[in-house]
Amino acid sequence: MRRITVVAVALALALGSTPSARAAGPARPATNQPAVDQAIERLSARTRQHRDDPSGWTALADAFMQKARETADSAYYRRAELAFERARALDAADVPATVGLARVHSARHEFEKSIEWARRALELDPKNAGAYGLLGDAALELGDYEAATEHYQQMLDLRPDISSYSRSAHLLFVTGDARRAAWLMDRAIKAGAGYAENTAWCRGQLALMHLNTGNLLAAEQVVEQAMRLTPANYHVLFAQGRVRAARKDYAGAIDSYRRASAIAPQHEVVVALGQLYVVTGDRVSADRQGAVVETIDKLNKANGVTGDLQLARFLADLDRRLPEALSIAQAEYKRRPNVFAADTLAWAYYKNGRYGDAKRAIAKALAQRTPDASFLFHAGMIHARLGDRVSAQRYLAQALSLNPSFNPVDAPLAAATLADLGAQATDAPDEAPRP
Repeated sequence: MRRITVVAVALALALGSTPSARAAGPARPATNQPAVDQAIERLSARTRQHRDDPSGWTALADAFMQKARETADSAYYRRAELAFERARALDAADVPATVGLARVHSARHEFEKSIEWARRALELDPKNAGAYGLLGDAALELGDYEAATEHYQQMLDLRPDISSYSRSAHLLFVTGDARRAAWLMDRAIKAGAGYAENTAWCRGQLALMHLNTGNLLAAEQVVEQAMRLTPANYHVLFAQGRVRAARKDYAGAIDSYRRASAIAPQHEVVVALGQLYVVTGDRVSADRQGAVVETIDKLNKANGVTGDLQLARFLADLDRRLPEALSIAQAEYKRRPNVFAADTLAWAYYKNGRYGDAKRAIAKALAQRTPDASFLFHAGMIHARLGDRVSAQRYLAQALSLNPSFNPVDAPLAAATLADLGAQATDAPDEAPRP
């Protein structure tokens, strides 16, 4: 697969007048009201006064999409969709509104529809960077990493900014190039954005990249800076919780997760909080978080968000409704055959006792050498069940070498299983994915 090269990015950085996200973003709020809420109020008033101006409707829809990002409230997708549709009803050739509808469908995980709208936008404007980014997002989710690389490179060439840098960084990380991924995410942060949430998300992702490759100190430094700048951002609070959990500061991690969940109860935050309640012996609170996970899934469905991959992983981890977890994982992998879906499918097969199927699925998850210790942990547990002691030792050792604190529940289990197999992490061949 052709990789996004440092040279290509460097050329993009050297382009003349780079469009800046700052220029398009809202002014900083003069009050304590969030900037996005001010934008929604201002643009709502504009659309009431100028109902036949498509640009006003598109701008309002963009603000709704930003509000969805900041609150994880998927109900805003429908409000954005209606505003984008209004803009297109006024002007069928409105490119930003057409791209906007692709964004709505992408956010709902309706990737085939997102591709359709993105291609419509490119018919109207063949050099629309946002449309190429959305095509890349869809390809990434559908497991076509070569196509994702091509689309993101086109986006980078057209508009090197926080959006293209961060997308490309994520792809590089998924496909095993963690060093350049971190470098490019740092470029995204330095590029800046109109809303503080955008750069906060990038800082949270950069911290997690460092954490996932075992660089706890670097992760802490990124989180500390992010907390100074955006202390009430749930992406940053989640990253802070992960760092604290890695340091075994479970009380601090629980505090971070609870604060993040109060702002936006996202699946990954609620699951992480529940795991720490298990580790600290608070089963009542852990069960409560489990109920919240189910509620989040129902609310997402009610607001048109498709996909149950996270639910399948959650059920498999807790040994709940295992046949259902497997059925969901199979359907999700068929719809989105990416490495994360392959890993969840492998784990669901494992928990259902189908170890041969699990082995085949985990091989697909490992194909891109994604630096994710959970993948390696799952591979080790699967091979241990199959009686392949050497492979089990190797994968478990790699998981712990890559990130010794990858999960407060699974990391101790990986160490205990490795000990049972008669090996230590340092004894295994040095074949772990490199950051």
